Amino acid sequence: MRVYRLEPKTGLKRKPVRDAAGNYVLGDPRHGNRRHTVANQVLVKSEQEMIDLIRAGHYVRVETDRRPSLVRLNLFVDGKQIS
Repeated sequence: MRVYRLEPKTGLKRKPVRDAAGNYVLGDPRHGNRRHTVANQVLVKSEQEMIDLIRAGHYVRVETDRRPSLVRLNLFVDGKQIS
């Protein structure tokens, strides 16, 4: 697992989720508070493309205890914090 989110309260590592087609789901920051909608989601196949977009400011959907959540903070790649 190259990319994960470290939950600030629990310290658990949460990985990005894939949709039914196997794509990583990201949110484009240009859409403001509507970035979470299906119409504004960005789908990528490769982990490297996801990493590049996260570094460019995109949000990524990660697993949680309930349902996947779109996040931008506390993201790590290969053990190094990038946001």
